[in-house]
Amino acid sequence: MTLAAASGPPGAGTGPSPLSSLFSDRVGEELADGGSTSLSVDPLSRVLRTLDTIAAAELEGGPDLRTVIATPDTGVADSGQDERTSEKPAASHRREAILDAAAALFAERGYHGASLRDISRRVGISHPGMLHHFTSKEALLGSVIDRLEAHAQGLLDSVEVLQSSPQSLVAALAGPWDPREHSMALLATLSAEVVNPDHPGRYRIARLRLVHEHVLEQVLSGLKANGRLIPGADPKFLARTLFSLLLSLTVREHTVRELQKTADGDPISDVQAFVQHVVAG
Repeated sequence: MTLAAASGPPGAGTGPSPLSSLFSDRVGEELADGGSTSLSVDPLSRVLRTLDTIAAAELEGGPDLRTVIATPDTGVADSGQDERTSEKPAASHRREAILDAAAALFAERGYHGASLRDISRRVGISHPGMLHHFTSKEALLGSVIDRLEAHAQGLLDSVEVLQSSPQSLVAALAGPWDPREHSMALLATLSAEVVNPDHPGRYRIARLRLVHEHVLEQVLSGLKANGRLIPGADPKFLARTLFSLLLSLTVREHTVRELQKTADGDPISDVQAFVQHVVAG
């Protein structure tokens, strides 16, 4: 299942279309002529639209999450792609290094706690050199979130595999959802920050959380259909609970665990214990 066609590494301007562009805050917004924007959206986008403050009529639902968002072939060369392909390898490498440093500092200190000068110092370039690649910290945040969305895209693409058995789910919880991994630390920090309504990444991060919950719900629904969940289990509730647990364990791993002298409280063991409580024997 695919939400966007990928054409390169995330964050470098050639990766998958950001989920925020598919689930825009303006979806369904009324136009000046009294009409409304007309987009065919799938059930997931309707779920994500519940975060919008815009009152709008329901849009028509698309078939399912397997729709590939492709660019029509107009026969006209894409000048933007020409610019990307002509980008010097050194500049592309430097851009990725900036994104790595920004993601690390955002995970450690949050968006507001990390300045562009902090990021440039970690990369080892001048502040003007940083601005050559990213004109503002908000633009840099957008590219960092692009990476998180590409990570979520991979999970969306793997739903059928994860539905195959409880063991597949457990493996993913110790892999792409591992609370010890950087991507989860970054998502946990930004998720805490976006309670601030003025945070520039508020809607994209909130929607990203819904994507993760949706993936887990689909996986758990598949397990339930195969009789692998305990009787009466609600996949939607379990998905919300499980992802909240993952974020909480991520915070614990990067705070409490660093202060402990013992190695108890392994996050993977905790997650496995949770799954064992809801999986039918």
